[in-house]
Amino acid sequence: MPAFMFVSSLGGGNLVPAIHKFPVATGQTLKAGDPVKLSSGQVVKGGDGFGRCLGVMAQDAIGLTAGTKVEVYIVRPDQLWRCVASADATSHVLIARTYDLNASLQVNVADTTGGCLQIVQLGDSVTDIYAAFTATEF
Repeated sequence: MPAFMFVSSLGGGNLVPAIHKFPVATGQTLKAGDPVKLSSGQVVKGGDGFGRCLGVMAQDAIGLTAGTKVEVYIVRPDQLWRCVASADATSHVLIARTYDLNASLQVNVADTTGGCLQIVQLGDSVTDIYAAFTATEF
């Protein structure tokens, strides 16, 4: 399963997120479903200190030359994304906190510093979650 999968739009309509092309930074190993951000105007993988999200990769991009354009689903705060929490997220649903990612691209429920994800609901287990990006590049 990809790290992040689009589920629905909270505003209705459930249109698939728009795809735009952006230049990738050198040395990136990106898979479809990886959350990404911009660094010096180029796409890099999200992680600890994520801050603001550009989008979610719409394609695999491994070892591309810097500046090569890659396809990214643009995220918006009104979208719901299925992902995985780093631990039991039961007590983290719909509270006034945003969470960061860990190195495995899981929503780190122990890290509320520098993150941009709010946990909206649980899925099939206490670590299967639905989240919204609260701080985006656009």
